[in-house]
Amino acid sequence: MKEETCKYKWHMRSEGEEKKEVPSFFALHSIPEGLARILMRRHIDTEEKLSHFLYDDLSNLSDPFLMKGMKEAVDRILLALEKKEKIVIYGDYDVDGITSTSILYLSLRDMGADVDYYIPKRETEGYGLNAKALEYLAKEGFHVLVTVDCGISSKELIDHAPSGLDIIVTDHHTPPDALPNCISVINPHQKGCTYPYKELAGCGVAFTLSRALHLKKLGEDYVEHVELAALGTVADVVSLTGENRIIVKEGMKRLMTTPIKGLAALLRASGLVHEDTKAITRADQLSFGLAPRLNAAGRIAHAKEGVELMTTTSSEEAEFLANQLCDTNVMRQKIERDIYEQAQKRIAELGIENDMALVVDGKDWHPGVIGIVASRILETYHRPVLVLTVRDGVGKGSCRSINSFNIYEALAAEKDLLLQFGGHKMAAGFSIAEENIPEFRRRLNAYAKERLTPEDCIPMLEVEESLPLDDVTIDFVHSLDLLEPCGADNPKPIFASPHAFVETARRIGADRRHFKCQLSGREGLVDAIYWSVGEEDPCHAGDVVDLVFEPEVHEWYGEHVQLILKDVKQEPHRLLTRDFLADVYRKLMNILKNSPKPVRDVHQYLMRKYGFDEMSLGMALAVFEELEILSRYSRNGEDFYQRRLVQKKLDLLSSSIYRKHML
Repeated sequence: MKEETCKYKWHMRSEGEEKKEVPSFFALHSIPEGLARILMRRHIDTEEKLSHFLYDDLSNLSDPFLMKGMKEAVDRILLALEKKEKIVIYGDYDVDGITSTSILYLSLRDMGADVDYYIPKRETEGYGLNAKALEYLAKEGFHVLVTVDCGISSKELIDHAPSGLDIIVTDHHTPPDALPNCISVINPHQKGCTYPYKELAGCGVAFTLSRALHLKKLGEDYVEHVELAALGTVADVVSLTGENRIIVKEGMKRLMTTPIKGLAALLRASGLVHEDTKAITRADQLSFGLAPRLNAAGRIAHAKEGVELMTTTSSEEAEFLANQLCDTNVMRQKIERDIYEQAQKRIAELGIENDMALVVDGKDWHPGVIGIVASRILETYHRPVLVLTVRDGVGKGSCRSINSFNIYEALAAEKDLLLQFGGHKMAAGFSIAEENIPEFRRRLNAYAKERLTPEDCIPMLEVEESLPLDDVTIDFVHSLDLLEPCGADNPKPIFASPHAFVETARRIGADRRHFKCQLSGREGLVDAIYWSVGEEDPCHAGDVVDLVFEPEVHEWYGEHVQLILKDVKQEPHRLLTRDFLADVYRKLMNILKNSPKPVRDVHQYLMRKYGFDEMSLGMALAVFEELEILSRYSRNGEDFYQRRLVQKKLDLLSSSIYRKHML
């Protein structure tokens, strides 16, 4: 594989940085130098910042009454409790909306409120408030409506809401210039808000409102249901710094013992928790294990199923609903796969594979999954993708973009063709008359061609730093656990290693979609896995490669380092001589003359005793294995070398590795 065919551009976070001495306070907190440099790169460069990063807990959250509008909201809700007025929580249908609704519902229920919730149907009502829903809720006798994760852009609706329905807006999306006229607007991004942390998700704002209610009514802070806030925060991909880091870190601690019956049931049904599970420590366990199952309800069923699960007091109902959500998610995956395959066929049919912006339309595709399909197509082509489902002469579209292309501005440039649109730089939605789709495709592609280059369409890997494989030890990988929870603005670190020699390489998995290789290291062979690698093998036995990977500690017959490969670049071939191979062979056979030896021990002995360099030695041993004068077998999870007697004269040229690297 040539460098220009690599999947990614590599950007080294460490590139150009001045090599500074690691301050002594890191050692005082038992932080090794390698991890300290990563933290410094993330601006954790004073002892105070480090202390906050490592030790802050729920007691370090700010005073909720610093949030603008909080006092007015709390006073009105507590008055409703006193007067026994009916309160309704109006939520969104994604995970943030489901958890926001559940948090506020549970906290108000615990305070004795007459409370219910309402979540619109994605397909028929769309996102946010709608006039019919407000009229319905007013007729049902609700006096107070509290939005969660929505409402900030609904000024017109709220200003003309039915009389007798007092509205409180809690949201975290960017506020427009004109805010709704209502009892209170709570949003840390609004002008004049003194709450110091601005990046809360909708569930974080709902959690903060619950804290304020408990402080005012009961005189104590509210820490219950923080695990729901953790789940919603991770799922909404907001910054995992500051208070969000506290919420997620503390919430994950409670997962194994959560009193929320539905959450406990979903943890079991998803397989995240079983009899051997000791703790859930990684944010990606939530984003991959739980979030898709809750999201599935809002995509192809009704999001109220997620709230029902999180608020039920019945263990039996919790088990039923959790399994039902898992079944719904399986159905969502099938629908998504089917539409993705149809979308790929449609791309080929339209001949737009090389368009700078892909506009893909289909008849009656499920609107709940076209956003996910757009994301999958973007992963394949790495260029802006707009997927439309056409029904009754109208196309409803979902857009996903790349960093170098503002999809909202692109839609705005073609707004004369659109019925409506909205969104932001990276994701948006729109609707369009079916007959305008071909012209829209043509114009949007022309717009993108003027603003994008082929270089823009190569995705970037943000690599922490370059490390020799021998520095990627079990202790080093374990030290990275202190970075968790990892996510936006605190990403899980990935590393590069140069000049790695590939000893073995093969396809794995029932459908051979994955790839495994073994790399020469000073301590023996290092396993590397490349998931969903594609049609071409990234490397072959005998190659010398540069790698980008995420390290992990794999437990199979004891702990060992395993690399999760992200990208591979081949290096120019190195050189082997017959004399060098003969020298290594003589010394190797002497080591193995009496009995087989562990591969790790053989590598270490030959390098330390005779000074062979790691790369050349690995290549030589691979040649011997290919010529079948050296064999390898596994016992109790450890690899052993065993000599093989050869009766005939060896022909080095029969080794493809030698032919590739011979002088």
